[in-house]
Amino acid sequence: MNTDDLYKRLQQENIHYINQKLFFTPGAIVHYENITAIVVDKEQIKNSTHENTVIIQEFGHYLANSYYKSNDPYEIINDMEQSADIAAWNEFFPYNEIKQLINSGISTATEIANHFNVNSDYIARCLDYYYDISDGFKK
Repeated sequence: MNTDDLYKRLQQENIHYINQKLFFTPGAIVHYENITAIVVDKEQIKNSTHENTVIIQEFGHYLANSYYKSNDPYEIINDMEQSADIAAWNEFFPYNEIKQLINSGISTATEIANHFNVNSDYIARCLDYYYDISDGFKK
């Protein structure tokens, strides 16, 4: 996945991209009335792979309409994060494409992450989710 393609997707969806100093996280999504922005702290971003991962994960919040306040209870935050991840995985790493990669011999989280140009820990969580819902990639 090319970072420029993600920027274009943000533009198409009318999501603003803002580079701003953040604390505790390299990225966040802000939604207020009709304005949505993904805020990224470029000082915390290591490379394009990391930036892609942050944008995709935050974009998942937009796709799932899963926004929360930082002082919400942990359970709500956890549920919203899970919803955002699932929406992002379905959009950017569809199950059928992942299964096709695995069937073609690209099977480790690192190899699949390299294919999509995202962090392997993010893809590992995606693979775990798909494994659980597909009975071990059998469906």
